[in-house]
Amino acid sequence: MKELSKFLQAIPRIMNSKVSIIIYILMFIYLVIIPLVAFIPGCEWLMPSTPAMLIGDNYTSVLAALGASIAAGTGVAVHHHVAQQRTNHDKMQRSIDELHRKIDALAIQHKKPKL
Repeated sequence: MKELSKFLQAIPRIMNSKVSIIIYILMFIYLVIIPLVAFIPGCEWLMPSTPAMLIGDNYTSVLAALGASIAAGTGVAVHHHVAQQRTNHDKMQRSIDELHRKIDALAIQHKKPKL
């Protein structure tokens, strides 16, 4: 179970790597740009095969769904950390306020004339 958790935590880092982005750009060129160029007379040989386009399109759809899941999971994680940060801030602010009260009390006590 621990290995699965490590693997799932590594996916966003892998998906955002330069290699992955280059692969996505190349897939876009292969699945969109080249087929559009293939409509130019004399360039029909550039058209990817139907099975290749189908497999590439399915791969792209899976990556899009995975990317959306990662984005949603990241949003939840960020929300959790922001809530935790606010809680910690409130605790620290209470501690600071208490320290100010103690310092003020010591200052008042120190200013009293000694008899």
